[in-house]
Amino acid sequence: MDQQTCAGYGFAPGTDAFAHCMMSTAQQREAINAARAQQQAAIYAQKQQQASYYKQLSLQRSGDTRFPVCNAASPDNGLDITTNSWYGSNCRAR
Repeated sequence: MDQQTCAGYGFAPGTDAFAHCMMSTAQQREAINAARAQQQAAIYAQKQQQASYYKQLSLQRSGDTRFPVCNAASPDNGLDITTNSWYGSNCRAR
């Protein structure tokens, strides 16, 4: 695909210009992939931080009847697989 792209730009295969185009195209793709991976890692870290915060909130609200008990049907909830209990932004642990 890169060869077709570089040839489409008018570079002839086997020339230095074609090799430079191929190298530049590969470097651009690597930079884009690295940026995407970094962005995905940041999103994952943010979600993990949010989940940790919601777990703490749910535990703090434990026994507070103003909040419903967390379950699978509540919005923004998750399952803590280490304790096998639900947590969420607007609910309480059992």
